[in-house]
Amino acid sequence: MMIYKTLFGQSVSRRFLIRNCALLLASGLGLGATLRAHAQVGEPVVVVELFTSQGCSSCPPADKLLGELSENPDMIVLTEAVDYWDYLGWKDKNANHEHTVRQKNYARMRGDRSIYTPQMVINGRVHVVGSRAGEVKQALQQVSSGTGRLSVPIKTRTDKETLSIEIAAGPEGLSDVKDGTLFLVPFRREVSVDVERGENKGRKIVYHNVVDQMRPIGMWHGKALNIELPMHEIRKGGHDGCAVLLQADVNGLPGPIYGAAMIELR
Repeated sequence: MMIYKTLFGQSVSRRFLIRNCALLLASGLGLGATLRAHAQVGEPVVVVELFTSQGCSSCPPADKLLGELSENPDMIVLTEAVDYWDYLGWKDKNANHEHTVRQKNYARMRGDRSIYTPQMVINGRVHVVGSRAGEVKQALQQVSSGTGRLSVPIKTRTDKETLSIEIAAGPEGLSDVKDGTLFLVPFRREVSVDVERGENKGRKIVYHNVVDQMRPIGMWHGKALNIELPMHEIRKGGHDGCAVLLQADVNGLPGPIYGAAMIELR
């Protein structure tokens, strides 16, 4: 199917060849050692957001690839299902219109004229066709070095009642690190869907780290910041995983992701 959409929902004719990715998928695209060379133990290096849809025939290979990446402890991967393919005959059960808005805002931030699925956005900086494993590998390498990597450490602690989040001060000498918004991102670690209609009719697709909604929970202005939240709010909706993202807000649009952390839900 055509996988491109304009920012206003109009289809754009273009086809992509989906290649066999099996060899590149091993060990998270073979990037484990490369990524760890740029991080402290236990700190993620990249955040991968996959914009996908159950109504998009080109998306299942990207969904599978994201599942492979989710095994890499140096990565935080998130499935953000969009709703603009629902008109083709199958309503995506994971979709949230806010994800469509977020994808459009990323495109506006970059000056792109269109959005598409499957799209991976890495550290809020680089986007790539999510089913093209070689291009994904290249993009991951690009952002895991230099100023593209996560540069603001975030630590989290949990007990039965409280989540504590500690955001470090911004590093000196990095001019692109400005004020940011802290997002809480609860997700379901694995969701299986039997697609009954549309272009993926008859397929059973497994999704990983499925986001329902990103919740802004604070503003960061370059100085160390501590935030506490009640754990019962995070577990609502059957979530069994959670992440926090620190992201630049550039004139109301999402900019680079400065820091991120996974939260262990007990």
